[in-house]
Formats: sequence, structure tokens, C-alpha cells
Amino acid sequence: MKIAVYGSGEGDVDSLALEKAREIGRVIASRGHKLVTGGCAGIPYEAIKGAKELNGKTVGFSPGIDLKDHAERFGCPTEGFDRLVFIPSSYEHADNKLACLKYRNLSSVLYADAAVIISGRCGTLNEFTLCYDMGKIIGVLKGTGGVTGFIPGLVKAFNKPTGARIVYEEEPRRLIEKIQEMSKTG
Repeated sequence: MKIAVYGSGEGDVDSLALEKAREIGRVIASRGHKLVTGGCAGIPYEAIKGAKELNGKTVGFSPGIDLKDHAERFGCPTEGFDRLVFIPSSYEHADNKLACLKYRNLSSVLYADAAVIISGRCGTLNEFTLCYDMGKIIGVLKGTGGVTGFIPGLVKAFNKPTGARIVYEEEPRRLIEKIQEMSKTG
């Protein structure tokens, strides 16, 4: 299974959220799943570090057109990824950083089978709404702050059945177990 971890890539991130992100990465790796992120720092990178502690497989979706762009223009880490997927250099809006970030978000959501939301801000909310619209399995790690506390109200306000299945859990190991269970029920 390919499980994406989405959360704050920069800014003030709660140390508990970072700790839980690393644990999520470990659990994903220990279950033999592939960890997918947006290739950025912060919460997603903590998950990468956790997965790599157990030699887990990792894929980062970069907003850059190549490794240099990934590191220099976007300031993203380059270590710990088994594979980095870049946006096409021919992308019409490759010079627009925000457009590149959203392109990356869409690409990573399309690739993943399920997603975990930890803390997060506007970009994480974008990833969540893409997952929701595409009917993905979504695990929300409760108690990590950011957009996670708003998700139940947003889903109610959406009033749009998409086939997405959402599970809320405070404990990383249990969250991944619930995602696995949901994936078996189609």
C-alpha cells in the first residue's frame, strides 16, 4: 500500500506532532508499506526519517523540475528518498512556485492509496480536499493541531459524498491499523 503523509512543511510545528510523524513513518515501514510525501521538510520529512530508521521505501513528490530546483528554489531536503518525482520542465506554469506546489499536491494524491493528515496549514488542507474529492482513505491524527481539528466540521459542510473514508485516531500505530483495515473492505 502507498500511504501519503501530509502536514506542515515549514513554520512553527509542535514537537509532539513531529514526534508522531516520525512514529507514523516507522509504522508505515514496519508494515511493508511505501511512504509518500510532498518531498518537503517539517512533518512529512520527519515521517521519512522514521521510515528510513527501518529501511522503509519512500517516495517524495517534488514541486521542483529537477534536484537542483527542489533544493535551491524550494529549499527541500534531498536525503532519505528512494525516489523523487519532479514536475515536468515543460509545465506551462513551472516558473510559478505556488502552481508548482499545487501540481505536486495533485500528483502525490493521485499516486497514493491512502493519506495521513498531521497538523498542517493551507497546503495540507489542499491535500486533504484532493484526497476527499478522489475518494481516498484518509487517516487524521488527532491532537496534532493545525487543520486536523477543523476536518470534521469541513466534511459536514462539504455535504458531498465522494466515497472517501475518514478515520480519526490519536495513536499513530492504531491509525495505520485502521487504514489497513479500511483498505481490505474496498
